Amino acid sequence: MTTRTTGIPTVRRPKRPVFELSRAPQLALGLGVIAFFLIFFVWPLLDVVLRSVSVDGIVDWSAFAFTWDNYVAIAQDEFLHLVEWRTVVLAVNSTVIAFALGFPTAYFISRLPKRAAGLVLLAILIPFQVSIVVRLFAVTSILSPNGLLSQASQSLGGEQFSLLYTQAGTLVGTVMYLLPYMILILYAGMSGVDHNVLLAAKTLGASGTQTFVKVFLPLIRTSILSAALLCFILALSFFIVPAILGGPQEQTVAVYIQQQIDLFQWGIASALGVVLLVATLFLYIAVIRFGGGFTAPGLGSVQAKGVSAEQRFTWGPSTIVTGILSAVSLVVLILPVLIVFPLSVGETKTVVFPPRGFTMQWYGEVLTTSTWLSPTLRSVLVALLTGIVATALALYLARVVQTAKSERTKIFLSGIAFAPLITPTILLAIGIYAVELRLDLDGTIPGLVLAHTLIAFPLAFAMLNTALSSRGLDLETAAWTMGASRTAAFWKVTARGILPAILGAFGLAFVTSWDEVVLALFLQTGPVKTLPVTIYQYLESGIVPTVPAIAALLTILVVLVILIQRLAQRRSRAQLSSAGKE
Repeated sequence: MTTRTTGIPTVRRPKRPVFELSRAPQLALGLGVIAFFLIFFVWPLLDVVLRSVSVDGIVDWSAFAFTWDNYVAIAQDEFLHLVEWRTVVLAVNSTVIAFALGFPTAYFISRLPKRAAGLVLLAILIPFQVSIVVRLFAVTSILSPNGLLSQASQSLGGEQFSLLYTQAGTLVGTVMYLLPYMILILYAGMSGVDHNVLLAAKTLGASGTQTFVKVFLPLIRTSILSAALLCFILALSFFIVPAILGGPQEQTVAVYIQQQIDLFQWGIASALGVVLLVATLFLYIAVIRFGGGFTAPGLGSVQAKGVSAEQRFTWGPSTIVTGILSAVSLVVLILPVLIVFPLSVGETKTVVFPPRGFTMQWYGEVLTTSTWLSPTLRSVLVALLTGIVATALALYLARVVQTAKSERTKIFLSGIAFAPLITPTILLAIGIYAVELRLDLDGTIPGLVLAHTLIAFPLAFAMLNTALSSRGLDLETAAWTMGASRTAAFWKVTARGILPAILGAFGLAFVTSWDEVVLALFLQTGPVKTLPVTIYQYLESGIVPTVPAIAALLTILVVLVILIQRLAQRRSRAQLSSAGKE
C-alpha cells in the first residue's frame, strides 16, 4: 500500500522489543553525557559552593563546619571591594568599547557585497583563532617602553612611555580579546534580517533613522544582548590579560582567586567564585527574560551573506562612518598578529622593536629542541582527543534536542549545553582542579581532555544543533520508514548531510582546546606543559626570542587551517549545487 500524500510505500516491519539492541549505543552515549556533566560540571560547582561555606575551605563530610565568614569578608573587606570594583569597571568599559567598535563593524560587513564581506570576515577570523597567548605576547611588545606605540611617539617628537601594568594596557588587551566575539555574534544576527521587512517599512513612509531604530534594532535585540552578555561575562572572569598586562595595582577578581588558591586559601577564593557565578546567572536570566533568548556564538559556521543579493552596496554617510570604525577594528585585531613576524627574525637575544639584524636561528630552535617540541606534541594530542569527545557528545545532545517533542525540553537541554559557556572560567578551573585531585586525574592527559571538553562542547553543540535544525529529519524518517534501521538512517542520511558541520565542530573544539590556558594552568602539575601554558610562563618570567618564532609558526598554521576549511566548504557547496541541478 502507499500513502495518499507522498506515494511512498509503507513497509510493515515487525515490532521491535522494548529494549532493542540498536538502542544500546544510544543508551551508552546518554549515560556518558549525564555522567560527564555530573562529574565535570555539577560536582566542581557544588564543591566550590561547599568550600565557600566551610571553615578553612575544606570539605570534610565526617566533620563539616559551616560558616559565613568568607562571604562576610567579601562584604566588609575594603581591599576586596577595590578588587571587585576594578573588575566590574574593566568588564563594563571593555564591553562598551567592544560594542562601540563591533556594532558598526558588523553592520558594515552586513552591507558589503558577498565576496568583500567574506574577505573581511576572514580577516577577523584569523586573529580570533590565533592563540590568545600569542596575541598577548604581541600586545606586550606593542605596549612596552620600546614597543611600537612608544617608538611612534618618539618619532613624532613625544616621550618614551609604556602601557604595560596599567589599567589602560589591561583594557586594550581585553578589548582585543572580546572584539571578535562581539562582531561575529552581531553579524550573525544582522545577516539574518530579511531586507524585505526594512523595505516595507520605508515603503510605508518610515525614514532611514526610524527604520533603523524601530525595525532593525528590535530584530537584532537578542543578538545585541547575547553579545554584550557574553563579552561582559568573559571580561568579568578574565584571568590571562589582567595577569600579564595588569600590575599589582590593577588586580582583578580572577587574578585574586588564583593567588588565593596558590596560598591554599580555598574558602575566600571559592566564595568569590560563587559571587561571580551568581552575578553571571542573574545577567543570563535577565537576557532570557528581556531579550527573548540567548544567541550562542556559532563562530565556526559564520558565512558571508552580503547585501548584494538584494540591493547594491552604495557609499553614504552611514557606510563611510561604519567603514572607518571597521578599519579601526581590523587594525586592533590584525596588528598583534602581524607584528610577531618581524620580531621573530631579530638577531638579539632580547625581543626589541624594531628588530636588529636578520636570522632564522630561533625557528631552528623551536623545531629541534624539546623545550618546544614536547609541549607542542602534548597540545596536539589533547586537542585531537578533545575534538573527538566534544564533537561526539555535542552531536548526540543536538540529536536529542531536535527529536524532543516538548519545547520546554529543548530549551532545558540547550540551557544545560550552554551552561559551561556562561560559567566563569576561573570558577570552573578551581572546581575541576579540586575534583581531579580527588580522582587522581590532575596532570594527566585524560584529565586535561575531559576538562577541555567541558568548555569546547557548547560551541560544537551550537554548530551541530543549528545544522540539524536547518536540515530537518524528513529524509531520515523516510529512510527508516523504507526499511533502514534508525542508526543506519541517521549515519547514512543525516550525518552525511551535515558532514561539513561535523568537521567544523571538530575544528572548533580542537582550536578551543589548543588555545586553553586557564584550566591547563591549574590542572598541569608535571614538568611537560601544553604549548599555551609554556608561552604563558615565558610571558611571566621574561620573553626569549624563540617566543615570537613559535608565535609566527602558530599564526601561519591557523591561516592554513582556515584557508583549507574555506576551500572544503566551497567545494562542498559546489557539489551540493551541482547535485541539486542534476
